[in-house]
Amino acid sequence: MIASKLPTRIDRPVSYAQLPGIRPPAIKTNVLLVDHDKEELDTLSGYLNDSYELFTARNERAVMRTIETHPIHLIISSIELTDTDGSKLCAQLKSSPHYSHIPVILLLAGNAIPSRLKSLESGADAYIERPLSREYIKAQIKNLIANRARIKDYFTHTLFTHTPFAHTAPPACSKNNEVFLTRLNSLISTHLPDPDLDVHLLARLMNMSRPTLYRKIKCISALTPNELINKARLKKAAELISSADHKIFEIAKMVGFNSRSNFGKAFFKQFNATPTAYQHTLTGPPPSIRIA
Repeated sequence: MIASKLPTRIDRPVSYAQLPGIRPPAIKTNVLLVDHDKEELDTLSGYLNDSYELFTARNERAVMRTIETHPIHLIISSIELTDTDGSKLCAQLKSSPHYSHIPVILLLAGNAIPSRLKSLESGADAYIERPLSREYIKAQIKNLIANRARIKDYFTHTLFTHTPFAHTAPPACSKNNEVFLTRLNSLISTHLPDPDLDVHLLARLMNMSRPTLYRKIKCISALTPNELINKARLKKAAELISSADHKIFEIAKMVGFNSRSNFGKAFFKQFNATPTAYQHTLTGPPPSIRIA
């Protein structure tokens, strides 16, 4: 238990790894714990503090403030909150294009059928009934994080391949995330010729704040927005070179590079070949994007 190390007031988000006497881990999954009861938060924190970087919130406002300012990877919320119902909070998050990618586990009081139904209808990724088991909670978190890693890998490799998502269904991906990424794919592809296409322009096109878009893309695809844009430019350039319908300097401009030199450097870094060498040695489809 780490109750003695917690502040007396925890209605605001708290990063436990930053508390005095606790050294922050090098890399940890950020988990947001939500409960109006301080003792319940203390108990849950004691279960998870050694494996995850924890944030806490005791009301809906604190939840929203935390996910707006921190890269939260998973939320564990009690279904019983003072200012709202945990299932309503979950439904709100799952219906938002900004936060639908965050897995949510709801904690239920006992095994009442109505609570189970509310959890399922809210779109929760999982629910756990009290009394809680440390081992079961950790196993559930591990499974959800592993599934998100598979989704990251799927979208990283299918974006900009011109393959309809319906033909290669992602593993357990929400409809909101699929719609978000399909729109993202379309916008980037449409604006590739614009050399000014970057995270700021993309955020405006997506009607999202830059930090929110950055966190969502990073969480879903493991790439930053600018990395995603750059890989899309180079993927399209490789396709155009394969078609042999354009000259190299024309292709550079078609994918948003003002400088042929910068295009050549970026292409070589991605494909380990200059555009000209790639064109001369091409015997099949363009190579896959390398995820580094």
